[in-house]
Amino acid sequence: MALARGRRTDRRIDYWPGFVDALSTLLLAIMFLLTVFVLAQFLLGREISGKDTALSRLNSQINELTQLLALERSTAQDKDDSLANLQASLSAAEAEKSRLERLLAQGADAGDAANQRAAALGGELDSQRQISQQALSQVEILNQQIAALRK
Repeated sequence: MALARGRRTDRRIDYWPGFVDALSTLLLAIMFLLTVFVLAQFLLGREISGKDTALSRLNSQINELTQLLALERSTAQDKDDSLANLQASLSAAEAEKSRLERLLAQGADAGDAANQRAAALGGELDSQRQISQQALSQVEILNQQIAALRK
């Protein structure tokens, strides 16, 4: 009987070692997946942190560029205002130049007219002097004739 019991125990299938092997394999697989997941989370966290740093740096650059753009716009506006003032001054100077050129032309015309009038008056004066000279010479001739008649 003792043999019969020993055989029965040998014939019985012992499933616990296989069950433990399956559970330990499953546990190792879950631990491996969990390790991979934790490692992936760590790497993604670092990448996101790096992107946050890059994003904040880019935001600061955007702010700097916005300030530079505002400065350039104000400078451009100042230059446009200065250009408008210079153009207005140039227009005023050109108008003054035109006015002075007209006055110069009028003065030159008046000068030419005065020169012509002076030349005409000079000619008249010369003719009057000649007439006067002729009259004086006739008066002298007449005086000589009168003096000759009185003697």
